[in-house]
Amino acid sequence: MDKALRRLSRDYEDALRLADAAGAQRVAGRSLSEGLSVARLYQRVIAPAMWRIGTLWEQGAISVADEHLATALTHQVMAGIYGPSLGHKLMPGRVLLAAVEGEQHALGLRMAADVIELAGYETIYLGADVPTADLLGVVTARAPDLVALAATMPDSATALDRALTGIQDADPSASILFGGQGARARQGNGDAVLVQDLERLPAAVRRALDTREPDSESRSVRDQASPERAPEQGRPARSEPVLGGSGEEESLEQNLSGIAAETADLARSLARQANTYRDLAYTDALRGLPNRRAFEDRAARLSDFSDAKPLAVLMLDLDGFKPVNDSQGHEAGDRVLALIARTIADDLREGDFVARLGGDEFAALLPRTGPAEAEMLAERLRESVEDAGGEDSVTASIGVAMLEDDVRGALLQADVALYEAKNAGRNTVRCD
Repeated sequence: MDKALRRLSRDYEDALRLADAAGAQRVAGRSLSEGLSVARLYQRVIAPAMWRIGTLWEQGAISVADEHLATALTHQVMAGIYGPSLGHKLMPGRVLLAAVEGEQHALGLRMAADVIELAGYETIYLGADVPTADLLGVVTARAPDLVALAATMPDSATALDRALTGIQDADPSASILFGGQGARARQGNGDAVLVQDLERLPAAVRRALDTREPDSESRSVRDQASPERAPEQGRPARSEPVLGGSGEEESLEQNLSGIAAETADLARSLARQANTYRDLAYTDALRGLPNRRAFEDRAARLSDFSDAKPLAVLMLDLDGFKPVNDSQGHEAGDRVLALIARTIADDLREGDFVARLGGDEFAALLPRTGPAEAEMLAERLRESVEDAGGEDSVTASIGVAMLEDDVRGALLQADVALYEAKNAGRNTVRCD
């Protein structure tokens, strides 16, 4: 059996390296049709292949674009499997994910974000190599219900320690998951929790969030999907148990096992759509807008393109959306999100780029736009959202920042400006 699983994993890796969407789907379908559970498919076939892809990138054998494409393909494979079975599940709680300072490898973190979104939680994804000071600033500004830190490389352990200490000093009650190879041997990290692998991550997140009172501003997010080794967090003092025979995993497996026989047909269907997999992998399934990955990639490309400068970034968060979702139900919430998404897309100019980052948070890139014009456009957008959401008392707070060469820094600045707008009374614009 182990030999057969290794062969499947190698076949899956080969498909990813060839950018063969149909081939990756076929390997997943074959694995499930042979009786492998979805959890085992990820654990024994997909995760090892993705880690080998990550190692090739670290060694310079493939480009970062190749790595991102492999991640996107895997995202689509798992979306095809999980999506039909789990439907529309929403959970309260906001999880911030970041790879610590100096940690360049974000592949596992991307997959962790997908798995957490799959479980129904909103994510705030900061990506790789987040400076400790910036991380602490975002944690303070955004007040997430849970922080998940990744330190994949062994030499990232010191940065992980600094991040953990800083977060816990600022808020001793903070809920933190952390891990990766740079964290496995760490000791004495207070209440931070070690998660051994991705299969255990949803239960670890659920336990961590169940210990906290729901944040009055907690929002919901539609599940997306995908996996890979994630915050494998590091301290033995509170190591999370394997999902094993728990009721939670049994419930998940019951939901998923029913689609095993249909997976081969699903793979064939998706294979016929292989020419559109790039669009699918970078599109928010709920609203049809580009998603977080697409936004990150576009921001990185535009930051290197001198003709796009000056380049402005808008971060937009809806005010009053949660009461609609809670009192009128998720269908009403989806209706509002669809309306606001159309409003934002219609209000921006040709050449601007808008994405839904998750929950009720959107972002836009405005090429060839200086600070004054960006503020004017943000104000116009705020007014349009207020008009569109008037019936449901939904408005928007918007943060504005300029992007030069540091994409992450600009996004963090826009995020901080957004929360200054929130703190100023909402339905307003603030500039960095």
